[in-house]
Amino acid sequence: MFTITVVVRKRSDVSTEEFRRIWKEVYGPMYRQLPQVKSYVQYHLNDHRKDDAEEPIDGIVLMSFDSEDAMKEAWNTETYKRAAKVRETIMRETAVGVHVGWVDDIVKIV
Repeated sequence: MFTITVVVRKRSDVSTEEFRRIWKEVYGPMYRQLPQVKSYVQYHLNDHRKDDAEEPIDGIVLMSFDSEDAMKEAWNTETYKRAAKVRETIMRETAVGVHVGWVDDIVKIV
C-alpha cells in the first residue's frame, strides 16, 4: 500500500463552515470515482497552535493507493482534474496550503 498525507489550509476568503461543507460533501466524494484510490479519510481540525507563526491547519487527508504508479494514474484522470478545480475554490494552492508527503513508516505506539 502506498499512502500519502495531505495537510490543507483553507483560503482566507472561505469560512470554516463553507470549507468543511464543500470538502466533505463535494470535493471528497469525487475520490470515490477514482478506482485507484483505496482509502480516502479526511480529518477536520481545530488547530490549537501556540503562536501565529503560521496559518492554522484546517485538515489532514490520508489517502492510499496500491502503488505510486496508481497514484500518478489517478492524477491524470478527468475526475481528478475536476476535483482540482473544486479544490482551488476552497484551499490555498501553495505548498503552505496543500502540502503532500509520502508515508515511509508507521509506528503504532498505543
